[in-house]
Amino acid sequence: MIDVGNAKPSSVNVEVTPSNNIFRELGNNTYTFLDLLSELIDNCVAARESDGLLDVQITIGVCNQREKSFFAISDNATGIPRGRLGAAISPAAIQNKDSLNEHGLGMKQAVASLGDLEYLATKTKKDKLAIVISKFQFGKLDPKEVAVPWEQGTEIRVVRLREIVPMTQTHYTRDIVRQLGARYRRLLLPDAPQMRLSLKLVDADSSSVDLIQEYRIEPVKPVYFHPKTRQNKPVEEKKIFKGHGWKAVLTFGYAPTDKEYVELGLEKPTKFDPYHVSIRNQGFDILLHDRVIEFHMLSELGLIQARHNDYNIIRGEIDLTSGFSTAITKNAIIQDEHLREAIDQIKEFLDGNGYLQRKTYPGDLSEELLRDRLAEWLRTNRVHPRKDVQTEFAIQGLGGSIDIIADDEVWELKKDEADGLDVYQLFAYLDMGNFEKGVLVAKGFSTGANMAAEHIQKKHKKQITLAPLSEFAVNHPMNDKERQDYS
Repeated sequence: MIDVGNAKPSSVNVEVTPSNNIFRELGNNTYTFLDLLSELIDNCVAARESDGLLDVQITIGVCNQREKSFFAISDNATGIPRGRLGAAISPAAIQNKDSLNEHGLGMKQAVASLGDLEYLATKTKKDKLAIVISKFQFGKLDPKEVAVPWEQGTEIRVVRLREIVPMTQTHYTRDIVRQLGARYRRLLLPDAPQMRLSLKLVDADSSSVDLIQEYRIEPVKPVYFHPKTRQNKPVEEKKIFKGHGWKAVLTFGYAPTDKEYVELGLEKPTKFDPYHVSIRNQGFDILLHDRVIEFHMLSELGLIQARHNDYNIIRGEIDLTSGFSTAITKNAIIQDEHLREAIDQIKEFLDGNGYLQRKTYPGDLSEELLRDRLAEWLRTNRVHPRKDVQTEFAIQGLGGSIDIIADDEVWELKKDEADGLDVYQLFAYLDMGNFEKGVLVAKGFSTGANMAAEHIQKKHKKQITLAPLSEFAVNHPMNDKERQDYS
């Protein structure tokens, strides 16, 4: 080891000068496109007026040739004062630990990742004209001034978009819009909104830049199902945890099963929804300054050892209200002593109440899994094994398919109680497929189902047997392979 304590002054001059390369290199980060949008939205949120409704508008010009593509974001926030514009452009020069503009890097990182800056225009209420710059660099910038139709705010336009920016409408409709609604749900509450957020896709290939689709971002919240009250509410709501210099608030609950969504009168999320029940979406959202920083953390926080399908219905959020900070990419929380203490307390609370022990039960098994198990049972049971068993057998012209064909016998399966219409669906398969016998397997049968089966037997001479699901060995919990295949 060198003894630097006895080192002597040197006559060598060492000067560290800023390099403009940093503005390009900031684009080499681990952001997703959603993260890039969020960094720019966060800047708008950090600059908003406390007593007004923040209006953020995003426009993306999509096209076949990325040379024509563009991205623009504008807000009606306070704008950047002229005396602070240089610091706002300089990486990490402005930091605010009490807002979403925590590190002073986000805007520069986002622009460098998206494409090439065309301009940044900003105006405060005190300014007559907006000030405009066309590049990020150190030193003198030579800004321009221009009249704008807005009293205050900032507008950024980026051109020649990079590959990280999606160019298909489906990607925005299916993923981005819902993810933004989940990430900023606290600021988009319909009863007391703090922000209005919109996203517009336009055709940059057309000379008139025609509108393709416009989205008003609505809040997307996790749906809970309390097993005891049978209501849409968490099991624990706003449970406070504290330590020296930090505070966190936990909300914990369970996602509804398919049947429970029906019971609540709510539409089940699609598989692309942020809160669709799956191994990818299990766990807690981590919030800081009313914004979701990380989605669905459970094993990553050490609350369980590893992701497992048994925990797919776990839902909740941890609101880090004070004493925590994000990494410079703002898509992770710094793993410091405060976070470790908070997670330890939360884990002790969850384990002590047995909250993480609720696992998938037979009512959660999908019809697809039950159908495949039933098909296997038909092939292998010792009493009457079938030789030819097929699943998803299409009936030409009917627009549907039979669950199972077993030696010319039609089998249909329903997870829940079957009614008369279910019986007639099976009859349609028998009639159009020229089959004589059918079996309807279900959890139970309504009076109408029994009456329909009797009527079909008498009038149409087609035999339909109603068989309770409990009579077949298909209701056992999923094994590891089934969890992987059917979740």
